[in-house]
Order: sequence, then structure tokens, then C-alpha cells
Amino acid sequence: MSKLELIIAEYVSNAEVHASKCEELITEQGLADALEYCQNHKIDPPQCSLTAKSSNAVNLRANAKRMLSEIKWWSRRLEIKAVQDFEMAKIKSGQTSSFISEEAYEYQQNKRVK
Repeated sequence: MSKLELIIAEYVSNAEVHASKCEELITEQGLADALEYCQNHKIDPPQCSLTAKSSNAVNLRANAKRMLSEIKWWSRRLEIKAVQDFEMAKIKSGQTSSFISEEAYEYQQNKRVK
């Protein structure tokens, strides 16, 4: 297992914790706090209006609540974050001079094959 895969596994292992915390926040404090929780962990939250009254806005809020409480949603976002953090560390340390490190390229290629 490559260093990148280990980092991804470490990040994704926290998906259940984040999903549970968001579910708790939504139940006890509301959607706004769960969205803020995402931002505090540098994860882009689902896009929705907290104040709009249209049926579309209501649907988007319901979808956001569902997504924030799902382990699968968090797993995907944490995987993306792990790859981004890995690549940023490589760039800052000068270990890659191209658009993508060898490790990230191999990971993406192996992921496409599966």
C-alpha cells in the first residue's frame, strides 16, 4: 500500500465519526451548525439556502441533511481532501514538479481500472 493510500485510509476511517457528529448537530442545533462543522474541517458542504422558502430550497436542505449524515458522502469527501492535502505537501516540499505527483497519478489510474 502506498503512502497516499495509507493517508486516504486514515482520513476515510473518520467518516463515520463525522457523519454521526453532523447527524447530532442537525438534530440538536440545526443544519447551519452541521454546515459550519464541514467548513471547519475544510470540507465543502452541500450547497443549500438556509432561509429560502421555495420547494426547491426545502428539497436542497433535506438533501443536505441526508448527505451530511451519510458515511458514504463523508468517505468520498475525505478521500478528495486526503489527495489534495498529499499533493499540497508534495508541492510545498518541492517533491513534485508536475501537475500531479507520481503517487497520485498511480492512485488515480488504479482507481479507474477498478
